[in-house]
Amino acid sequence: MLGRDTGNFTIRFGTAEPHSLYKEGIRLGRLETCDVVLDDNVVSRVHAGINFLDDQYEIVNLSAANALTLNGRLLPAQDTDVLANGDTIQIGPFVIDVSIGEGNGITLAIQRFGTAVLPEGRSERPSTPAPSQAADVLRVFWEKRSREKEDWGSRLRPTEKPKPGKAMFNWRPTRDLRRPWRTALFVWAIIIVGAVGVFAYLKKPTVYEPQALSNPHARSVDSTAIAAQSNNNSCTTCHTAGEPMDNACIRCHTATEFHATNTKAHETAGVTCTVCHKEHRGADFSLTASAIASCATCHNDANRQTYNGKSVHTAHSGSYGYPVENGVWKWKGVYREVADAIPEINFSATGDKDDQAKLSRQFHAVHVARLKLPENSGLKGDAQGRVSCSTCHNSLGNNVDRETPRQTCAACHTTSSADASRDQRFAAGQANCISCHTQHPFSSRRWSEFLSDDALRRRQEAISAKNDNGGQQK
Repeated sequence: MLGRDTGNFTIRFGTAEPHSLYKEGIRLGRLETCDVVLDDNVVSRVHAGINFLDDQYEIVNLSAANALTLNGRLLPAQDTDVLANGDTIQIGPFVIDVSIGEGNGITLAIQRFGTAVLPEGRSERPSTPAPSQAADVLRVFWEKRSREKEDWGSRLRPTEKPKPGKAMFNWRPTRDLRRPWRTALFVWAIIIVGAVGVFAYLKKPTVYEPQALSNPHARSVDSTAIAAQSNNNSCTTCHTAGEPMDNACIRCHTATEFHATNTKAHETAGVTCTVCHKEHRGADFSLTASAIASCATCHNDANRQTYNGKSVHTAHSGSYGYPVENGVWKWKGVYREVADAIPEINFSATGDKDDQAKLSRQFHAVHVARLKLPENSGLKGDAQGRVSCSTCHNSLGNNVDRETPRQTCAACHTTSSADASRDQRFAAGQANCISCHTQHPFSSRRWSEFLSDDALRRRQEAISAKNDNGGQQK
């Protein structure tokens, strides 16, 4: 007899026969000791758990680095949420459909990118109803039809009571004197319109799009470092009935050198993939360049839209963001998910005496001896051409120069169109927002155009360490 605190879990891999577990909770992950084993490099050893508490099922994210989404929304580490019937869970390449029955039992249907994933030792067998079940189905079907014939009225057996008086009849108007539309007209119209639609789709699929897909989504490629599968100009890869399009983005863009994780600021504001990356803008349209340009478009005083109740404004009051005013640091520091991908911050001395010392250490660890000095910038660097203390400050010591950095910031964070070192994704004179504020921080190619060779190597080693250990730092 099951207790009130015992859940009824039914696990189904693809089309294989399901198996049931009666426990207070189950664990999902890459370890063989987990109740549900999801064998993939981007899945943590113990990635998530589902517990049965107070007659409801709750999911908890146990992974500190790898992503877990619920209905397209990223669930932060150690956070919980209540599962409902019809929810969709995304763990790496695995998609889990949740069904909760009337008996408070939960069914987890697991698939891997549309291909059924079978547990070891099981084989697919089509399920066929027993003869007795088929007979019961037919009996219920005919009983229902007979009951409907008896209940519903007809001209021979009207539902209304006969009218009182000598003329006891029930008359209803008929359509026998009216010339009906010919059914053949509708049939042929549907056939002709359908044939034209199929012909147009096969010969020129772009007639169904506002504009053509960008080349990365239109091409068919065998493998790529940032996507697990090829789109090949397919509509259903991104647009799936009953599922947010951002789920398809996360499901596809989970590869060895790319993680579809977001910074906490955008996650809290409800900013998803499609907010920054627009499609159907033409074959030569750059999704990356448009996302970078959207930074200044969104973070603007003229933008009156709110994001989860919060408004945005022009960044740094229109300047280039030197975060010191009257000798006091005026920024929030490096986000935790970004700091994990910058080994230089962890190499720096710890034990800061206060928050101001911590912010100063983080700012200088990101810049000094780590970034390449732009060509033709007129700034001084070290012997290897990297940013040094004298690059930004004319004087150091007790009377440190804090005015020159406000001018040197623009030399690195904006470049002219004629400069060979300029990142071609940025327009001439446009602020380089992502050199400081990065999205997808666990992507190995991030910041490669700004980092020195040694800094880029250390960053790639840090990202590889997370991938090799299922999201855990060595």
